[in-house]
Amino acid sequence: MTTATTDSRKHHNRAVLGVLLMLGGLALYALSDAFIKQLMGSYSVKQTTFLRAFTRLIPLLFAVFMNGGVKQIFSTQHPMRHCARLAVNLAYTYSFMFAYSKATLTTVYTLGYTSSLFMIVLSALMLKEKVSKEKWFAVAIGMVGVLIAIRPGVGVFEMAAIIVLMGAFLGSLNKILMRRLAATEHSLAIAIYPNIAMILVTFPFLINNWQPISWHDWGFFAIVGVITSLGQFAIAHSLRFAQGSTLAPIDYSTFFWVFLLDFFWWDKMPDKFTVIGAAVIVASNLYILYRSRQEQAAKQLPA
Repeated sequence: MTTATTDSRKHHNRAVLGVLLMLGGLALYALSDAFIKQLMGSYSVKQTTFLRAFTRLIPLLFAVFMNGGVKQIFSTQHPMRHCARLAVNLAYTYSFMFAYSKATLTTVYTLGYTSSLFMIVLSALMLKEKVSKEKWFAVAIGMVGVLIAIRPGVGVFEMAAIIVLMGAFLGSLNKILMRRLAATEHSLAIAIYPNIAMILVTFPFLINNWQPISWHDWGFFAIVGVITSLGQFAIAHSLRFAQGSTLAPIDYSTFFWVFLLDFFWWDKMPDKFTVIGAAVIVASNLYILYRSRQEQAAKQLPA
């Protein structure tokens, strides 16, 4: 492996770029989830998950040949780390896919925001990142904003809610494992392997349970493939430029994308509590970014 390639895979302390990549990736994921939820009205969770992985693998494989070929992209120093991350990713993906078939996007995303808390804890324990009390406080305020906006009631505490909470924990662990891999592995490899694993694991269950797909729905699956592959690559790349504790609160941004989708796709307007909660969430995210930049600037000052 060349020095240039190794240098390109090092962690770079460029929090703003990491945050922007994470924001873009999460926005694409929210859009793909809206398509997926609609398609689940006609197809099983297994078939939808399989086709989601298959269609987004195609543009990713095309990108491999545009970025140096198979040998350069898939060369790895840590195959066991990839295997551990793939197992976590499979469980995480199926948790959320099942939840989408049983609950509203709002419920799934609301409970999914608990991943920020899991991410902070895992970043401190596994990556040995120092998390300031100001960041802990800002994350807590962000969660208060989510509660204000959603005002969860008794109805959310169902089996789907438990599955989402488990998925939120696994999603946070998945990001931690991705960040470890980002130090030495190519971002495309990190994005591609989970899709291959999903296809291989799911296909045997569909041999006798495949439902024919219309050309119209093939088009929707193709759109999902493109936007999720772009989102997956952006998120994998964001972890190269910013710490997990910095990126964790950015998960809250999906709240805005979901409500934009509700308005433009399903003609639903957010109420005043949503607007107030959104303002609190934005404020907490901006404060965490501000604190991260302050901490980074302090490290660069001469002793």
